[in-house]
Formats: sequence, C-alpha cells, structure tokens
Amino acid sequence: MPIVVSMINWKGGVGKTSLTLNIAAGLANTHSKRVLLIDLDAQCNLSFLAVGLSSYVAHTYTNGGPTLKSIFDAYFDRAALNPKDVILEKQVRARAGKVFTKVGIVLSHQELTLLDMKLAREKRSGKDHREETRFEIEKLSVIKNVIDSVASEYDYVLIDCPPNVNLVTQNAFFASDYYVVPAIPDFLSTVGISLINTYMDQFNQDYRSMWLYAGLPGAYGDTKFGGIIFNMVDEYGGGPKQGHSQIMTSTAAQLGAAALFKNYVTDGDGMSAAAQANLPIFAYNDLPRAQQNAEKQANYMGKVVDEFCARIV
Repeated sequence: MPIVVSMINWKGGVGKTSLTLNIAAGLANTHSKRVLLIDLDAQCNLSFLAVGLSSYVAHTYTNGGPTLKSIFDAYFDRAALNPKDVILEKQVRARAGKVFTKVGIVLSHQELTLLDMKLAREKRSGKDHREETRFEIEKLSVIKNVIDSVASEYDYVLIDCPPNVNLVTQNAFFASDYYVVPAIPDFLSTVGISLINTYMDQFNQDYRSMWLYAGLPGAYGDTKFGGIIFNMVDEYGGGPKQGHSQIMTSTAAQLGAAALFKNYVTDGDGMSAAAQANLPIFAYNDLPRAQQNAEKQANYMGKVVDEFCARIV
C-alpha cells in the first residue's frame, strides 16, 4: 500500500503546490519511488505546473479528457470508471524534453468547487441509520477508492489540498495516512496550524466513530500529523535570519520541536523560475535564468525530501 499524504495550509502563498511537486520529483529522482500526484484544488495550479498550461487545456477542455471531476461525476451517476483512465502517466515534466516515468497525476478541474456543493446535497436513504452512515462513508471514500484500486503501483500519493475543509478536501483526509503543512516563517502562515491540528483530531474522532457505528470490517486508520515544512526562509550566516528564526522557534515551542522538519527551503527566485518553465527545481541546469539560486534551492529541497522519507513512514 502507498503512503498517502495530504498537503494542507489554509493560508495561500506558502508554496504548498511547488513543494508538493518538488517533493514528488525528489522522491522519484533520488529515492526511486513511484509517486501519484492528485490535484484537489480547483485553482488547478499543480496541474499547470506538472504538465504545462497548454497541455492541461488541451487535455481537459480541447479533448475533454478525464480529470478528478470525472471521478466524482462517476460517483454521482453510479457509473463505473477505471481509475487508470484518469491517471496521466509519463506526462509530468522532469526536465527540458523529458518526463518522469515514475510519477503519475490526476488533474484537477475548475468545477470542483461546484462539485463540493453537489456532494454536500447528495443523500441516500438507507433501511436504517447504520446503513445511512455507510452511505456517508461512501461519500467520503471517493478518492480513497481510487487510490486503493491502484495501490500496488505507487509508493507515495501526494494530495495537493485547497485551503478549506469542505467535503472534497475531507475525501483527501479520509484517504490519507499523514497530513503535512507547508508554511513560510511569518505570523499569518503559522497562526492557523494549531487550528488545522484541532480540526484533524476532530475529523479522526468523527471518522472513527462513523466507521465503528457502520459496522465496517477492520478499523479506521487515523490521519497523523507529519510535520511542518518551512519554505521561503531567508538566511544569514548559514542559518535563518533573526525574524524567521524567531517565528520557527515560537512555532516549535507551541507545537513541539518534533512538529517541525529540521530541513527547510530557502527563499530565492530559482523556485519561481522553475515554476515558470514548468519544471521541478532539480532541473536547474535547464532554466533560462536564476540557475545559481535554483541549484541552491534544489540542494535544500533534496534535504527536505530525504527527511520526508525518514519521517513519513
């Protein structure tokens, strides 16, 4: 079974999507892991970054190709859908003219926002409350069922979550073994992390109770807190600058030192240059600009990926 990880932060602009893509790239490149990316955000940024905007538009709108929306549409229609038809293989860009052979992706769709409202209204009547609870679990299991159907083909599944806890996002939590919080060392980026933890504790409790009451076999497995990855860290003298260091130290004091990844990614224009070229940071030699900064950030990202493999097991 793959290790499933939800990447979540309610604050935008923390580099969550870039970290998700680059962790996948590092897992494939350095650790020879098979990775499935799932873009759960209706903004579709991971989809754009991974395959390129023009390729995404051609697949989704010109050719009407399947996306994550297709999976939920099949659930609503009670229709059969082969998850392998929705997973794009050998299309995530690795470097100029090259694609990853070990990374697949399920593309997002801008109508996912509307799907959440439809999912919230979806009600199935059962012969008793226990059966209706099973139906509610089915509603939460749409993404889990897809992952389970291809479990033997991947080592990791990384889910790029939107900044909310609606039912589509709860599908990701329900399927995940861990959740990881990308953050930048500022007050607004970190202030909501303890609230995310509180919500996740409540979700685990609710899901566990639903599973037990529904009488399903086995037991619900809690989604564990995998830690905080700091991004866009300013350095001076071989470590974070004082302001950023203070934020990181106060976050560790609040949540515990073990909550923080020891490694982080520095600030710089290398990451943005890579994103603009639809390439992971590790392809810094193929970038038209900022190669020196990109190489530095790639080294830091590599250490984050190594720690990710050690922590998320």
